[in-house]
Amino acid sequence: MLKHLLLVVAMFTCISLYSQKTQFPWEFGFQLGTSSLGGDMIENDIILLNEPSFSAGIMVRRRLGGMFALRAHIMYGGLNSDDADGDNAARGFSSEASVIEPGLVLEFEPFAAKRFQDGVFKKTLSPYIGVGAAYGIWGDVTTDYNGRNNAGVTADIAAQGDDNGGVVFPIGGGLKYYLSPKSSLGLDVSYRMTGADLIDGVSQSGNPDKDDAYTMLGLTFATGFGKPDTDKDGIYDEEDACPTEAGPISTMGCPDTDGDGVADKDDDCPEVAGLANLKGCPDGDGDGVPDKDDACPTEAGEAALMGCPDRDGDGVADKDDKCPDEAGVAALMGCPDGDGDGIADGDDDCPAEPGTAANGGCPDRDGDGIIDKEDECPDVAGVASRNGCPEPKDRAETLPERVTRYSELIAGEEFEYISVDSLRGTISIDRIYFPTDVSSLNRPDRMIIEEIDRFLALPGASEFSIRYEGHADRRASDEYNQGLSERRADSAQKYSVDKGASPTKLSMIGFGEQRPVGETLRENRVVIPVASEPTRMIKVN
Repeated sequence: MLKHLLLVVAMFTCISLYSQKTQFPWEFGFQLGTSSLGGDMIENDIILLNEPSFSAGIMVRRRLGGMFALRAHIMYGGLNSDDADGDNAARGFSSEASVIEPGLVLEFEPFAAKRFQDGVFKKTLSPYIGVGAAYGIWGDVTTDYNGRNNAGVTADIAAQGDDNGGVVFPIGGGLKYYLSPKSSLGLDVSYRMTGADLIDGVSQSGNPDKDDAYTMLGLTFATGFGKPDTDKDGIYDEEDACPTEAGPISTMGCPDTDGDGVADKDDDCPEVAGLANLKGCPDGDGDGVPDKDDACPTEAGEAALMGCPDRDGDGVADKDDKCPDEAGVAALMGCPDGDGDGIADGDDDCPAEPGTAANGGCPDRDGDGIIDKEDECPDVAGVASRNGCPEPKDRAETLPERVTRYSELIAGEEFEYISVDSLRGTISIDRIYFPTDVSSLNRPDRMIIEEIDRFLALPGASEFSIRYEGHADRRASDEYNQGLSERRADSAQKYSVDKGASPTKLSMIGFGEQRPVGETLRENRVVIPVASEPTRMIKVN
């Protein structure tokens, strides 16, 4: 039996080697409560409160991570029985015994870790269950056989000296309430299966086919102690920067795979030994740029150029510099640009004069696409066919030329209201007069508009447009006169459209009383048709 107990101890000791981080790896506690025996006098099916006797114990618990713990205990409990509490009251047997029980129990407590949320303690109610192995030492039992002396009693008395202990298997559970990060109160109940039938002194005189069992019920108190070292590297978790990974003290307990004194968690090159000031990475050319970031790892260079050299000091790495021995500009891949026109001197046809890429770096002052040195008119935009000089320009039509053209335009047409103003060089159209506070057209007015539409239809009048300008006298408010003048101009425009004129050639505006066109009231109650066309250009040969 002792061998079995030692095997169980060894097994649970191995399990403890794989324990995970916990706040307090060890706990010490005690238990006070009752113990009850079930056997030949009291059925061992429900024995929790039968003939309860005092029990007590001490325990040491080793936490195995967040949910498991291995508990070693030594328990003491009284184990009394009486036929008066069972089904054989008439028999009148009773007994007194006790047990001392060292044992190991593996506990499963699924919510134990929840008492620490993000490192902050929280009072928690936590259930658990447990199963284990122990050795019960129940020693001598005092049994009162009520004066009976039959063969069964004789056999039981003779056998008692040979049965004073054995392996038991505790199975139970409980509920803990954590008062502080390391202390708890609890209620524990457990059932002990045994392989013995003489704990109460009765076997052959009772039921020899059924072994005895006992239970223990009690209140527990436990408190934690010890400093955890989860990764077993000799550095306590509270001082270990990597408490779940073994490492040397030089890196505060964190692993250092390449042995360069920089912890892997801080090492950008954890597989290759390097320098601390480069986060553990090597620097083969010693230029202060780690090899992993160095575009030229075998040539000492500058950090700004990813570790590459720059002989001419122009900020362009030699490997990218088309002119590595002449300081230049980055935009031209390190080549110089003496005139600052954005074209490298080696590609510039005019390296001393700023120009454009389209002109090979040469200037073109007038912007006609002909470089100045080949342009006969360098300050006036021209054309290639005239060596950079401009073509002759068109000129505007003169007043006499315009009067002649207008006269020829209306010649042969029987216009009564349209004529040529030779002084201004314009087409003159008679005004449309309105009675007081009237905006509708009468017969003479419509004849003027019909003649205007006929003029617009002439082949030579395609560029002309007509604007009807409405006016009013001062015999009403400004607002009213403004609206009246707009209505007068609008009626003329609408009639013109109705007679077939294109709306795109017509427009109207009302001036109200703000722009008088005459001295009398009648002269100001008027719509003036104004004909206009763009200035005509005459081509010069």
